[in-house]
Amino acid sequence: MTSPLRFAFGSLVVGLIVFGIKGAAWYVSGTAALYSDALESLVNVFAALMVIVALRTAAKPADVEHPYGHAKAELLSAMAEGGLIVLAAVLILEQSAQTIGDPHLPASPVLGLALNASSGIVNVIWAVVLTRSGAARKFPALEADRSHLVADAITTVGVVGGLIIAILADIPLLDPLIAVGIAIQIAVIGGRTILNSLSLLLDRAPPPDIVARIRSLVGTHAIGAIEAHDMRMRQAGRSSFLEFHLVVPGTMTVSESHLICDRIEAALKEEMPGVIITIHVEPDHKAKHQGVLVV
Repeated sequence: MTSPLRFAFGSLVVGLIVFGIKGAAWYVSGTAALYSDALESLVNVFAALMVIVALRTAAKPADVEHPYGHAKAELLSAMAEGGLIVLAAVLILEQSAQTIGDPHLPASPVLGLALNASSGIVNVIWAVVLTRSGAARKFPALEADRSHLVADAITTVGVVGGLIIAILADIPLLDPLIAVGIAIQIAVIGGRTILNSLSLLLDRAPPPDIVARIRSLVGTHAIGAIEAHDMRMRQAGRSSFLEFHLVVPGTMTVSESHLICDRIEAALKEEMPGVIITIHVEPDHKAKHQGVLVV
């Protein structure tokens, strides 16, 4: 089993454990706030399952029907997770609306809050593991999962703190109001996850610093050429695609221009392993005098 899949299965196990703990906390307390927190954790379980499927699909090699590979499966998984998060927000709002009419404080406050707090600790530990491993940075599906774990842990802190205040101040209405706040928070998180994944599905360019670094590498290693223009780059999950036109002197042989291309590709792939590069070589009369000008 590959490393990302091990992390995905780890997220599934953690999700099941956390949901079990939060479910028990809601069962012994019967509050809307703990119900909402448990429901959000159930999303983590389904999300982990989708991440496993997405990583397996994304790892498949390119084929006749998918010549660019299957990397975008991770982005589809992240979008689906965002949709589940929004759905959870809607269900929490529905439960909150019912509870507002008849608010009540937890039946077993100490046990319920203790269970919920312990589940937050589990989430934090696993989120730290994903962050330190670097897996979340390399795989969009795992990054979406890590972000949701962090949000879930923050939600747990808010739920526990809010219910403690509600109990001490004897304000039952705080319970459904906390749940409403949680619903709004996770709806925003779900929306951001969907929009970010959609942007990547639409072939969003990499961050400006990466683009600048690519231009610098091309300019440094294209000695012998004149310029590189019409440079475009897109990301599809963990895969990156770069293409540009390389203008060379009209008298240069095919072999000489090919050596320049090889040199550029080697430098780029050293910093960006796995990047797929397409270079279209053109004679000097095709120069646009823009893009990356080679000194």
